[in-house]
Amino acid sequence: MQSNSDKESANPKESKLYRLRLNPEAGSKYYFDISNESEIKLELNDKKTDNLSRTNVGILYAINKDSAGDFLFNMSYGKIKLYSKKDDIESEMDAGNAASSLDPAEKMLGALKTANIVATIGPDGEVRSVTGYKEIAAKLMAGLNSNDMYAKNLARDRVEKLIGEGVVKKNMTQLFKIFPDSGVHVGDQWKLESKQNAELNLVAKNIFILKEVKNDLAMIESEADMFSDSTSSNMMGYDVTANLKGRQRGTYTMNIKTGMLENCELNGNVDGTLQMMGREIPVTIKTKVKIKGRKEN
Repeated sequence: MQSNSDKESANPKESKLYRLRLNPEAGSKYYFDISNESEIKLELNDKKTDNLSRTNVGILYAINKDSAGDFLFNMSYGKIKLYSKKDDIESEMDAGNAASSLDPAEKMLGALKTANIVATIGPDGEVRSVTGYKEIAAKLMAGLNSNDMYAKNLARDRVEKLIGEGVVKKNMTQLFKIFPDSGVHVGDQWKLESKQNAELNLVAKNIFILKEVKNDLAMIESEADMFSDSTSSNMMGYDVTANLKGRQRGTYTMNIKTGMLENCELNGNVDGTLQMMGREIPVTIKTKVKIKGRKEN
């Protein structure tokens, strides 16, 4: 997501100006339940397929500050569940089953629950760095009973993408990349661009509107034009180029003193075509995000 925004004022005479920034207290803790769902419908080799994936994560952030004024989010995962369905074939991964699992990705989910993962995030919501999860992948791959370095590297890349992009970084983007770069009144809007789906390189041009502020809670609505960029990506093992367009709408409830979310819901719908194996394949994608957060005592 771009670190700057393009703000438009709807109420220039409104006296109350709100500075929406990330500002949690050092030493505070917040717990979030975050669920993501994506459904992809397409026709491949004269067969219609319906691919569904869900991610459900429970995460506790213990927050401190560094000398530069950025925030250090120490992560502790309480639950991590991944579900996928392709037609009638279902697959599930649960961090709670990692001890008895033979799947490296599921074992890594379990390792995340005890890992020391730290994200450095600026007051503008920009994720400066994330440390800790790549070390888990390297350690896990070193323990595999295989002399095939190519297979090991493929497995490492898979778990790094699954965990790094699919769980750790994605969740932080959803939580923190929504702030305007200057003060706003009720009714003002600001614009931000974000990457919504790494698998198909979807980009969203978001417009956020501050609808109301009541009891230190900001009610924010968003609408976004979504489209695919021109770069090639990998989907289900195939190199594809997407031509997709659609819309996403969302609502947020944010504490204006801390910049931390209490609730968020996003719904998106895009359609178009994929260039795959020399063919143009119609595709429809629906996405849902739900976030609930609370401050821990």
